[in-house]
Parts: sequence; structure tokens; C-alpha cells
Amino acid sequence: MGGIAGFIQKTPNPDALPRMLVRIAHRGPDGEGVWDRQLGGWQVALGHRRLSIIDVAGGAQPMENGDGAVVITYSGEVYNFMRLRAALERNGHQFRTRSDTEVIVHHFEQYGVAGIPALDGMFAFAIWEARTRRLTLARDRAGIKPLYYAELSDGGIVFASELHALLAHGGVDPELSIEGLASYFFSDYVHPPATIVRKARKLLPGHTILWQDGNFGLPHAYWEMRAPGPTPTKPDGELAAELWSNLDRAVSSQLVSDVPVGILLSGGIDSSCVATAAAAAGGRMKAFSIGFENAALDESKYTRVMAERLDVEWISETLHERNLLDVLDVALDHIDEPLADPSFLLAFLLSRLAARHVKVVIDGDGGDELWDGSPTYRAHRMAAVYRHVPAWIRSHVIGGVLGFAKRWDDDMVTRHLRWMSTVDLPDLARAIPAAKGMRPATLAAALPETDDLLQRILALDFSTYMPGSVLTRVDRASMAHGLEVRPPLLDDGMVDLSFALPSRYKLRRGSGKYLLKLAARGKIPDAIIDRPRKGFRIPLASWLRGPLRDRIGEVVASSPVFERGILDGEVFRAWNQAHQKKRADHSKPLWALFVLDHWLRRNRSTSARVDAGSATASAV
Repeated sequence: MGGIAGFIQKTPNPDALPRMLVRIAHRGPDGEGVWDRQLGGWQVALGHRRLSIIDVAGGAQPMENGDGAVVITYSGEVYNFMRLRAALERNGHQFRTRSDTEVIVHHFEQYGVAGIPALDGMFAFAIWEARTRRLTLARDRAGIKPLYYAELSDGGIVFASELHALLAHGGVDPELSIEGLASYFFSDYVHPPATIVRKARKLLPGHTILWQDGNFGLPHAYWEMRAPGPTPTKPDGELAAELWSNLDRAVSSQLVSDVPVGILLSGGIDSSCVATAAAAAGGRMKAFSIGFENAALDESKYTRVMAERLDVEWISETLHERNLLDVLDVALDHIDEPLADPSFLLAFLLSRLAARHVKVVIDGDGGDELWDGSPTYRAHRMAAVYRHVPAWIRSHVIGGVLGFAKRWDDDMVTRHLRWMSTVDLPDLARAIPAAKGMRPATLAAALPETDDLLQRILALDFSTYMPGSVLTRVDRASMAHGLEVRPPLLDDGMVDLSFALPSRYKLRRGSGKYLLKLAARGKIPDAIIDRPRKGFRIPLASWLRGPLRDRIGEVVASSPVFERGILDGEVFRAWNQAHQKKRADHSKPLWALFVLDHWLRRNRSTSARVDAGSATASAV
């Protein structure tokens, strides 16, 4: 685990890699490594910041294969590395370390890019092949680990785990991207391959990209979600047992570590299932959770039930709303690229708590996107019915009752993403004049071909919201504290099982996570399985009218992003005025603006220029 950075360029640039690595030092506080060569007219520089988890003594990076022909810098963990190693040893490969890093190097030497689908884990890596002068970038299937890259002016390439490290190279034009801004204000994150910076790109989950001697290939998908198969003939109980067996295997593989592993425990079904499987694997573990002084928000009683049942060492911190506001600025400093999900603050505090005790934790991320009945699913079903209701009834009766009525004729993808949006499409065109007519990239998400509506919704969330918001939030919050978070529910086998099963195994009789609940019955308390979803919501609306009122007022009055028409300041000022007078709740776009403004002021100068030819604003 850790962070990676590197570049290939013609003109020697000895200071660039140290600058880049400084920007990701928090991701790997245990050490730094550099591999820097002049080869065939190119400077090839690979760097790594290490968080030592497996083979603490021998796993330093960048790492070469036996003859130095293949070199890797890598962030993440590959959980099936022991099985891959055994196969490679049968083929004559010899190993100097116990690390998963060395296994990836030899696996790539043996199979090349074609071998990447066999890697089960969370990863972002760069591999240099000296004989072919080729660089391969790859990212895990779910998008757990981030990877940014850009083309340099001399035909070279630069890459990094974080956008700020990429920009620290100095060869990437830091103009803001109109495409990125539109994606950000629509979704609360920037959907790949776009970023908030015009010349920088994010590698899509489950993709590779090749660079060879000045030539860029196109991003290539090495994995795609598949449509569900026919309804299984097995009884539900047998399928539930298969699911739990997969979970046991996934958790056991993700507990492999040379340092202690803890658990992030929320008291919900997802983390409770993961914790139960971990406890069965043996060894007493530490469990970490956040509670709240406000009893209406606190779920500590459920966490306590699980902690006592599993006999873990439970470490909890009780928060007041003021605690969230106290860490607001320092937390936003670590976002790296604007992300308007306010629950990042909770993830930041929970990661801080866990990092005081361990370097690695497992958690329950992915359960909602793989096994839940989407909360918009019923609305989609109603929209299908609404399509057949006579127009006069729609306009005079139903239209005033159903909030989704004005979107009933959208296609499923557009309708779903508009319901979840921060700024809906008509307002987006007003707020970002240069984006008028531009459709956010999430609307073009590739989905499996199936008539199963719920499966398409889950696949859409899995490929957009989950990597863009959920996993980004967890990665930035945890790595800010040098903490590795492993999500067993996103194990390759767990993902494949979920997408192979029709939606009746997710949603049944109005209840989500049907098969997961069936698998958990008898293993975790019914009170946790059957309790309604709750979750903690940051009180943005009241914050922006209360403790953050003056600050959002300053932002809408003088943010550098308004200079020379990047965003329409009048639109945001009108939204803030309506919000303050409680005529409307515009907390989501105002918070998105607040985060963007903080990012600009923290990491760029306060003046923004617009390149009229490219409709972009400079971030420096």
C-alpha cells in the first residue's frame, strides 16, 4: 500500500519526482523509493511512498524482476498473490521477498497485460518494460485505488495516485475543465476519465492504458460487468450458504497482513457481516466506530451489540456536531480533487480514530451497490406506470404529488442520475454557462444489456456513484492518516456472484439485501438484520444558515471561480439568498461551491483566468 508517482520525458527533470512524492507522503509514511534511468532518449522516473503492510522488511518499491527488465511501482493489495506465486514458481520463477509486489512483477513478466484480470485485489500500478520501452498503467475493477495521468508536451507521460502530485510535476497545464465542473456540480464528484483539470485524466476502474516510446494507446477495459444469468435452480438457502462461503473466503484473504488488522464497525448489516466472518477467521481484533451525543442520530447501541457478540476490542468516539465543524478545513485540505459528499467529514474522523491504533482495517463498503434494492427503484417502477397515465391526470392530479413527475419520460439512466444529482440539468446550464448543451459523462455510463431494471440501476451505481463518491471518500479520508481500508464485499468473487444473480435475490417483498440477510440469519442478531436503514446525514442546510452562513456569503460574493464567467455568480447568489430566507433548500449546490472554493484557495492562487478558446479557467 502507499502512493505512486512517476513520469517519462525527454528533457531530464531531476527535481520533479521529489516534488511529486512530497505531495503523497501521507499515503506512505513508512518510506520512499525512487527508480530513475536514462533509457533510449527518455528519462524514466518511478517513485513510491510506502505504507508497510506485507513483508515489512523486504517489500520496498519500486521493484524490479530478476534481470531488471520489468519494474513496478504499485499502490494497493493483491489478495490472491500466494496462489499466483505458487503457479509462477511451477513455471520456474524465483522470488527474493514475501511481498505481493514481487508476485505482480513476475506475473506480468509471464503473462503481460493479458494477466491483469487474474489479479484479485485493490490496486493502481505502473509497470515499465525496458525491452519494449513500454509503460502500462492499470486500475482495479471496482475503482478502489485512484490513478491520474496526463500527456506531456514532448510526448511523454506523467502519473500519480493523487491529482496534486500529478500537478506538482510542473508539466501539466492546470486550467480548470468545464467538463469536469459540469460533472462535479451534477454528481458531487468528477466522473472519469475527466478531472477538474482539463489536461489531467483519471483511469477508469477495470482499465489499462499503454504508453510506448511517445505513443499513447486508448484506455482498454480488461473487465466488464455482465448481465445476470437465468434464475438459479438452487434453493435460496443453498445460494445464501454459497454467498457466505464467498464472504468467508474474501475476508480471510483480506486479513493477510504482517501488521494487525482492525474493523470499521457501524452496526449495519454490511459491516456486521464482514466483522462476523473476520471473527470466525480467528484472533481478537480491534473494532472502531463513531457515535453521536444526539440520541436521534446515534447508532452505538447496535455497534455495541455486535462488539460484545464478537468479543472484539471496541474503540468508539462520541462526537458532537461541533466536532465535525472543527475539522472542516483540515479535512477539506485532504480531498485532493473536489468532492461534495459531506460525509467525508465522518470518514475523516473515523479514519483518524482507527489510525491511532492500526495501519489496516476492513469495512463493509460495497454492500449497498451490490445487494440492496435501490431507494429509487420504486420510483422507477412508478415512472413506468406514470408513462401510461393520460396527460390531463398527470398534469392536474399526479404531477403536483410526485416529485419525479417532471422526469418520467427520461431514459432510466438519465432519470436515476437526475434524481441523485446535486444540480439538475436545467440549473446546471444556468450555473455553468460554458457547459450549456454539455451532458455530464455519467449519462453515458456503459451498462450490461439486460431487461432487469434493478440490475441496471445497481450496475449504474456500481460504475458511477460508488467509485466516484463512496470509494473516493474512503480513500482520501483514510490515506490522509496513513490507514489502509480493505472492502471484502468488493472482492472479485463477491462482485461476480452479485451480478450473476437476478434482482429477485436483492429485493424481495419490498426489502433490500434479501440474499445477504438470509445468509446472515443466525450469524448476526435479527435486530441488526431487520432494522431499517438510517445513516447519519450531515445537517448541511442548517450549517449554511448557521455556523457557515458568513463563510458561504463570502464565497458567493468573491470566489475566484466566478471571475470572468467560469460559473454564473448571480445564480449562486440567488440560490444562497433563497436558502438563507428558507424559501428553498439549495444546500447541495452551495456546499459543492464551498468545497470547490476551498480547493481553489488552498491549492491554487486566488485569481482564475479563462482561456476563451478552450472555455477553461486557470487554476494557477
